[in-house]
Amino acid sequence: MEEMIDVLDGETGKLTGKVISKKEAHKKGIWHSSIHILIVNKDCTKTLLQKRCERKDLYPNMWDIAVGGHISSGEDVVTSAKRELEEELGLDSSKYDFKVFEVVKEMFCDHGIISNEFVSCFVIYDDIDIHSIKLQEEEVSEAKWCTKNELDGFIKNNEIIPHHREYEILNEILKDID
Repeated sequence: MEEMIDVLDGETGKLTGKVISKKEAHKKGIWHSSIHILIVNKDCTKTLLQKRCERKDLYPNMWDIAVGGHISSGEDVVTSAKRELEEELGLDSSKYDFKVFEVVKEMFCDHGIISNEFVSCFVIYDDIDIHSIKLQEEEVSEAKWCTKNELDGFIKNNEIIPHHREYEILNEILKDID
């Protein structure tokens, strides 16, 4: 079944009352909402990244922030964030306090997909054992911890999805260690 999402006003980010498929939103560049979860270890020296699987329509085989996903029609941002954390990484969302850190207005295009989103960003601080992560195979092919310098290298080499503001946030949080 096709995922249905709420249409947002492109200026204000407020609900318009319209509901369309995610596919149609990406085809026409219609504004909608999503979530991103940035995961940082407790001493703020590393961030968790995921590698998107090769079958993804948007940015296949590229590194990405720890968790991302669309907010389903009628769903609130916290419910969406918890669902995506559990689906993509198999982590227990009840362990975390979900508060929106910042809402980012993001626009990008890849492989004919036009993604215009208001992204509710969350930050989680935890020392997650990489081996405890259960990847959602149809979404994620790999997860890894990386330092601020490694993140900057991924950005410089265009090996990571261009979530510019999210990387600014991470660069403000992460400490230099190498």
